[in-house]
Amino acid sequence: MVNGTIDVTGISAPVEIARDASGIPHIFGATRLDALYGLGYAHAQDRLWQMEFQRRVGFGRLSEIFGAATIAQDRFLRTVGFGRAARSAWERLPADSRAAVDAYCAGVNAFLEAHHGSALPPEFSVLRFEPEPWTGPDVIVWAKMMAWDLSANYAMELLRHDLSARVGPEQMAQLVPPYPLDGLTILGPAGSGEGGTKTTAEHRAPAPLVAGWTASFASALKTGDSRVADFLRGGAATEGLGSNNWVVDGTLTASGKPLLANDPHLAARIPSTWYLAHISAGDFDVIGATLPGAPAVAIGRNRSIAWGVTNMFADVQDLYREHLDQAGKNVEFQGGFEPIRTIDETITVSGRPPVALTVRLTRHGPLVSDAINANNAASTADPRPALLEPLAFRWTALDDDDQTVTAFLRVNQARDWGQFTSALQNFVVPSQNFVYADEQGHIGYYAPGHVPIRAAGDGSVPAEGWTGAMEWTGWIPFEQLPHVFDPPSHFIVTANHKPAAPDYPYFLSLEFHHPFRAQRITDLLQQESSFTSDKFRNIQADRFSLHAQSLLPLMLRHVHADETADRQAVTLLANWNFDASGGRAEPAIFGAWFLRLGRLLVEDDLGEDTTVSWQRRYSFAHRFITNTLIAGDSAWCDDVETAEHETCDAMVSRALHEAVVELRERLGDDLRQWRWQDVHRAVFPHSGLDAIGLLRPLVSRSRPGGGDWTTVNVGAIAVDRPFDQTDVPGYRQIVDLSPANDSRFLDAVGESGHLLSPHYDDFLDDWQDVRHRPMLMDRTAVETAAIGRLVLRPR
Repeated sequence: MVNGTIDVTGISAPVEIARDASGIPHIFGATRLDALYGLGYAHAQDRLWQMEFQRRVGFGRLSEIFGAATIAQDRFLRTVGFGRAARSAWERLPADSRAAVDAYCAGVNAFLEAHHGSALPPEFSVLRFEPEPWTGPDVIVWAKMMAWDLSANYAMELLRHDLSARVGPEQMAQLVPPYPLDGLTILGPAGSGEGGTKTTAEHRAPAPLVAGWTASFASALKTGDSRVADFLRGGAATEGLGSNNWVVDGTLTASGKPLLANDPHLAARIPSTWYLAHISAGDFDVIGATLPGAPAVAIGRNRSIAWGVTNMFADVQDLYREHLDQAGKNVEFQGGFEPIRTIDETITVSGRPPVALTVRLTRHGPLVSDAINANNAASTADPRPALLEPLAFRWTALDDDDQTVTAFLRVNQARDWGQFTSALQNFVVPSQNFVYADEQGHIGYYAPGHVPIRAAGDGSVPAEGWTGAMEWTGWIPFEQLPHVFDPPSHFIVTANHKPAAPDYPYFLSLEFHHPFRAQRITDLLQQESSFTSDKFRNIQADRFSLHAQSLLPLMLRHVHADETADRQAVTLLANWNFDASGGRAEPAIFGAWFLRLGRLLVEDDLGEDTTVSWQRRYSFAHRFITNTLIAGDSAWCDDVETAEHETCDAMVSRALHEAVVELRERLGDDLRQWRWQDVHRAVFPHSGLDAIGLLRPLVSRSRPGGGDWTTVNVGAIAVDRPFDQTDVPGYRQIVDLSPANDSRFLDAVGESGHLLSPHYDDFLDDWQDVRHRPMLMDRTAVETAAIGRLVLRPR
């Protein structure tokens, strides 16, 4: 129901929800709390199934509705303790934050009270249950899960462990070269000198192939819902997760006022991660992207300021190897033993008896190895996944003092840089790159969050928990986190690259993305002036590949094409302008060639599973391949499984041939007719029902596309599902701080999670072509364009 009047309890005065032609709700209340109540009601109207699914993921309660298939996933979720952490954080929220969350939950519950059975989304009928009332911890737990998605350093610790076990620490360092010393940084200037670890001819024989720790985690989490499996792997799945944002001050715009752009890159799904909304109550007036299940605009603007975020990829997770006593009830620490704390959990399973679970916790966090080993013990995989030694998991999001929700609530109300940065002092996890602009003409950048200071080590590999040498001793002080206000360059760009130069006094991370996207945005900003929203739109749509421009000349230098099709491919690539648009053949050839080459260089040393895990880290793979080809006849080019010695020329040529063969099977024999978009599709699986084959065509969606992992209009592919794009710029915004307010935004899919709604997927075509919708804030303009007016009236 989007028209009419409904009597509800919990508001002080009528709340109006006016929906514009795109189905975007504009919520008008007499007070801020009333307006947040209206947001809760609108979220429940449009995204109730998504909210319920997310809540069940967060609390590890999937098996209650999906049965035994998701026991393994629930066991892991309960062991990590997202739900426990959410309840602890809720108890410690300040009164004003609790009031805002309570008002939002009351709006959700007002919808639930009046809708049952067939009046609920169809997913509830398919699975035969009704949702419980919404509570404060339900809001907090999804914020924890979003933090999980963007804090996956643990996966790199597992990978580095596996690489070292196979080829030793020196060659592991070659496979994961560090961020270039002269690479672009957010705060600039960069350092000097050559970055990266050069390969050498010395090449030790790989150790006997055994299942690695990465494979053990992947095997333990893959059963059950496939989307949950991908989500639990987080940043381990692909380097497609990331984001772009940038801001320019009035000296670079046609209006004389700042412009700010943002496009976060998260997993593609339907319903979308994001929900567009406008919330207004007197002086409180905010619009942008919200997260269904949470009472704030995560990315957007109010009447005074605008902000955007990208992931900083701070290292806020550590795995600790632990020594337990024989009974498994005590853990060694600095020469003595400490008792292990236990928590009993019960997993309710539809159609089966409940599963009892005892979670063990050390000073470093839960023993996640317990869940992994228990899941793999029930596996039928051959060979059996490796049994993990005791591993405890330390993560900032599991701490009791997580006030991140408070930070977003206060950012929504901020009016200037001082209030904005004051709000960010409450931000804990996941550490983000915030860009800022205000109507007074100022711009700024801050990277808030709890970033640990370690007594020793850099968190790159699992630490020895028993020594006490690698404990966390505190956080980087807020005032010393990377930030800048009104920089002399008049613009700021962040794209998951390194925030500060090598002389920054604190350790942040080793996992920053190679600065290709940031460099391309910077180049485009330096090529023009008098920027408008239209020009910012063109940057968001840009598909120039710096990855190809950097690496392709090296690959062409080493290739010897013997067959006709291979020579045609070389000719096309030699004349390519590095435009990776979907309508071209060259990005398909280069993308397939890059994947094949990386695999050929390392799979004989690493084995298939570890190779796939390594290839997903495109920044490392790009640097490694570049260094290998520069080195010439690198030992990495020799296949250790053959008697003859293979050169780099031979491997590069073989990789091209195999890529061309694969593409001919998919696209036909005429290379001139090949189109990247014919094999490269952004896939949007339904959360919860995509795994049901008969329902998938009805509930899931896909769109052809272009780009690669380095293009501003990002198009990273899944290594294990070539050439699907599974992470997308799911939200785009351009904010104009001038009086004209030519501000725009766009979600990837649609506002509604209801399959039969006209707004289920009506954004997809515009998303594909980067056509935004107007960010309407003027009430008269909103009501003139409204297609529905729902009034919530207090009883």
